Amino acid sequence: MKSFNLRRILRHILPSVFFIICIALYVGEVRGLTINLVVIGLALLLLGNIFLQNIIINRILGIIFLLVSCYLLLAIFSDFANGKATIGYLVGLFLVLFSIAMSILLILGHEKKKQFAGTEQS
Repeated sequence: MKSFNLRRILRHILPSVFFIICIALYVGEVRGLTINLVVIGLALLLLGNIFLQNIIINRILGIIFLLVSCYLLLAIFSDFANGKATIGYLVGLFLVLFSIAMSILLILGHEKKKQFAGTEQS
């Protein structure tokens, strides 16, 4: 039986679960079938990656979510600059900033383990 690894939960599972929840909330709001299929595919890839723990898929998904989060951050700042933003935009701003942090954790979630003379060091 594997021991409880808090570092693995914070770096790998938490970002994946966060993005799965965000995707579930998004799918409930959007009506377009094509967009839903792409987003549901991303959610299934994230769900599968929780169990597979593939470094390459983790980094690719992290970069995708980081780029989307930066795009949304620019859209929020554009509304602030145009004077269209209300107090409700602060919730979106905090959510996007948290999403950026989760993307970075998803990208850097795995550490390379060095092996020296039969012992593992991280």
